[in-house]
Parts: sequence; structure tokens; C-alpha cells
Amino acid sequence: MGSLPSVTDAFQILGMEPKLVLSDDTLREAFREAGKRAHPDAGGGEGEFAALREAFAVVSSPSRRLRHWLELRGTPGEVRGSIDNSLMDLFAEVGAVTQLAVSVIRKRDEAKSALVRALLEGETQICREAVERAISQVETTIIRECAMFQDLEDSAAPDVEAAAKTARNLAFLEKWRAGLRAYFGRLV
Repeated sequence: MGSLPSVTDAFQILGMEPKLVLSDDTLREAFREAGKRAHPDAGGGEGEFAALREAFAVVSSPSRRLRHWLELRGTPGEVRGSIDNSLMDLFAEVGAVTQLAVSVIRKRDEAKSALVRALLEGETQICREAVERAISQVETTIIRECAMFQDLEDSAAPDVEAAAKTARNLAFLEKWRAGLRAYFGRLV
């Protein structure tokens, strides 16, 4: 494995073991407990609490958590590259839904009267439903990509190339989900 790189351990900052498979509840509880010590109101410093927030951001993102876990093991994978071909159909769908959302939002923003906005409500509802379906598909795909985490944790010599590809896929999926959620928020 070689010598470990000098990497700030986000898991350690949160008081956790370096694990890929984590529940949201476990992560929130670790953040809460660490926050009791690191928050400026509890005697911690601004820098300490900022480091805690960044550690939480790293560990709560599956793609960042995987890359960080690999870094801590001294086996960082290539983070640049393309997504897996299996995600291209989903990418096309996310792109189409995004274009629809942009179009509907633009129409709503340009509407000068309550009547025009009311007439757009049916189209807006159809768009919201399309965005919700796309978010659901992206989240399902994130769960499917994260399914390999247990195997990686259990392996004495994880497949770094496969893990790096999964991290790239997850990074794209997380970006798509965030974008779709932002559009949904503008459609309500």
C-alpha cells in the first residue's frame, strides 16, 4: 500500500471510523456530537467548526466520501474522465427535463399577468412531475452505484479503477440531482 498521503481525515474530524457504508442518521449524529465540541459557542473555534462542516460535506457526498476513503488508504483513483456508458440514457433524459424546466421557468418569469401565470399552471405541473421522476431516477441510480461500497470495504485490495469510475459516476449523478432539485424549487 505504501505510505499514506498527508490528507486531513474527514472521518476522524467527525469522530467516525472510515467507512463507505453509512446511514444518514449515523452521519447526522456524528456531526451533532462533534459539533458540541467544535462549535464556537461550545468553546471551539471558527476554523475548527469550518473544518467540521467541510468534513460533513465530504462524508455526506457518496462521490466525495469514496474518493476520500481511497485517499486515506493511499490509493486515490483518477477522478477525471467520462461517465459510464450505462448512464448516457439517463443523462439524455436529465438534459431533456432540464430544457423543459428552463423553458417553463422562463415563460413564468416573463408572464406579465396573473391570467398568463394561471394558464401556465398545467404546463408547470407537468414539468414538476417530469422533474420529480428524473430526480427519482437519479436517486435510484445513486443507490445502485453505492451498492459496491460494501464490497470495497470488505476487500483487502479494492479495485481502485472501478472505484474511481464509480466516484466519477456519482459526482455526475449528484450534480444532476442538485440541478434538478434547484429547478423543482423554482417550479413550486
